[in-house]
Amino acid sequence: MSIDEVLDRLEAAENEFAGRELMAPVVGPEAGPAAGRAEVAVRIAGVICRLRTIDDLPRGFRGWAILRALSTSRARFVGEAGLAQVAAYLALFPVLKLLTLRLADARWLCMAAHAGDLRFSIQGVIPLELPEEGLEPLETVIARFDGRQFWYERRDPGRDPAVAAYLRNALGDVGRDGLPPEARELQKRGLTPEERAAYDWLRKEKIEEIKDQAELRLREALKHAGAHYRSHAERPGVFVVRYEVDGQEHVSTVDRGDLSVIAAGICLDGTDRRFDLASLVGVLRQAQDTGLVHWVGNPWDRAPR
Repeated sequence: MSIDEVLDRLEAAENEFAGRELMAPVVGPEAGPAAGRAEVAVRIAGVICRLRTIDDLPRGFRGWAILRALSTSRARFVGEAGLAQVAAYLALFPVLKLLTLRLADARWLCMAAHAGDLRFSIQGVIPLELPEEGLEPLETVIARFDGRQFWYERRDPGRDPAVAAYLRNALGDVGRDGLPPEARELQKRGLTPEERAAYDWLRKEKIEEIKDQAELRLREALKHAGAHYRSHAERPGVFVVRYEVDGQEHVSTVDRGDLSVIAAGICLDGTDRRFDLASLVGVLRQAQDTGLVHWVGNPWDRAPR
């Protein structure tokens, strides 16, 4: 087939395309605050074309839309697709199961629920588009893959929801160290390796969040007292805090619950626990001013003597 024949065929397909109604998912940042702006991809005579402007699109619309093509780059919003229409569209694509992790920008981050599915090569975390409202972390859902994106279809009716509830409860069950149990410690009949992996992913995120919150607490306590946070380490039930008071570095151990002092890092004649981190700064400043600082060993870290 010559190039002229190919172009003629494409032109004929474009002319036939104008005026037709089609269903397409509307997603992406263009579908957010700006009404009338979105982008969907369609195939015309084997060529992918993008409808970049959608007239009459409701502000903030995100979902399955019925569109009327005006050209190969423009369409008009007709209405929202019905459930039967969406189901018929999704049925065109292969099915797979995913584990939900967390919501991010109207998408759910997910992991494969069956790592041994050789039809797909899913590594790590993937976004799931157009999920229904009310999903929770660690649920098993059914999705469809169109070669580019993963589309939500429904919850997996074959998976016991008690499993996801058990995993979520475990994430909220913190021990003395303030952390949820490790994935290898979970005891639930039928728990899959993939569910343990998804739980572990969320646990690591939670640990980072806890660390960020801990640092913020320490920074605020020290700033209130006129000291400067440098770093901290976490040990069972305590924080080992490195900070600076008037140019002098100190290391103290405090209770992670109320920041009461466990070991001040200087000799306080056994009165360490009478202070919290903020009030300790005043004691240290007074000791520095009088030249009476006497360093002692810290049970968790080494401090100058």
